[in-house]
Amino acid sequence: MDKYDFLIIGSGIFGATVAERLKSAGKKVLVIDRRAHLAGNIYSYMDEKTGIEVHAYGSHIFHTESDEVWDYITKFADFNDYVHTVHTRHDGKLYPMPINLDTINLFYGTNLSAAEAEKFIKQKAEKIDRPKNFAEQAKSLVGTELFEAFLKNYTEKQWRDSAEHLPAALLSRIPVRFSSDARYFMSAKHQGIPKNGYTNLIKNLLKGIDYKLNTSFKDLEPSLKNQTIIYTGAIDELMDYEFGALPYRSLRFETETVENSAQKEAVINEADADVPYTRTHSYKYYQIHSPEIINQPLSVISREYPADFKIGAEAYYPVNNEDSEALYQKYLSAAREKYPNMYFGGRLGAFRYWDMDIAVKNALDLSEKILKETK
Repeated sequence: MDKYDFLIIGSGIFGATVAERLKSAGKKVLVIDRRAHLAGNIYSYMDEKTGIEVHAYGSHIFHTESDEVWDYITKFADFNDYVHTVHTRHDGKLYPMPINLDTINLFYGTNLSAAEAEKFIKQKAEKIDRPKNFAEQAKSLVGTELFEAFLKNYTEKQWRDSAEHLPAALLSRIPVRFSSDARYFMSAKHQGIPKNGYTNLIKNLLKGIDYKLNTSFKDLEPSLKNQTIIYTGAIDELMDYEFGALPYRSLRFETETVENSAQKEAVINEADADVPYTRTHSYKYYQIHSPEIINQPLSVISREYPADFKIGAEAYYPVNNEDSEALYQKYLSAAREKYPNMYFGGRLGAFRYWDMDIAVKNALDLSEKILKETK
């Protein structure tokens, strides 16, 4: 370890961005990852039989409102101009999601204009002063019928908790529109998919940087000296769950190659409670730059099942609430005392449900801070 200035734990987009920035500043960096592959949860691989780039841990669409983030990330990959749209299946019928004018008219069998639909939904919405949870927030926005059809069961499956117990802020990720704009990320100034896959994006970020796979922090800890460490893993695991486990959600995927699939888009959400999975991914529809891939009869599809997190399983995203934030801060204080040369970031390290662009922005900011503090 003597030849390295920095050790970065985790090769996801956050860790790889920090590594690239530090290396560009002339620092010697080692990246380690306990998995057998780079790229963390954005890891993708090409299926040899079909030529389809498979997102091993579910769909990832890069989208951002930030020119800074887009200008940075596009230095390391050529992105196509894929624009994400999603349908939700309810009672065997597909509806645009997020809820928009077409969803409303299709669901109610109406032919409302935008102004008429807004007035109609306002009448459906419940008068709830200061909604206290997800259910109340949804009902105050769209009323009980749309909430129960499209939001309740999907969200309860994903978080395995009652909508009455989930925070109202979750609904900020699910907007409601009174136009026919079907873009899932309507406010994103930039969006797309790396033409050569996310793993190659990470490899390009790590060009000229040493990395070791199948290696955990605990493997190298005895040999560390004065290296500054950037830790992107779960902080409770780092501290051997001294104060108990932080709450996370996990996922599992059932992936198969099928011929002549009925699914003709990248993602379909499953809104009904009797369907145990939340989403079906068909990855070839991200490769809009390769019509021959999309037009072939074969598809690689994955069904995404929510799963309870157990120690030793993969933590996909944190469950943020007042109690978990207090526990995270307790861990953060203890970890900083034990490891004074350590910084934390990424979804798990920062215990935040970040999209990729937010992770990149935080990595860029943290890199500047680290370089200033370690002069």
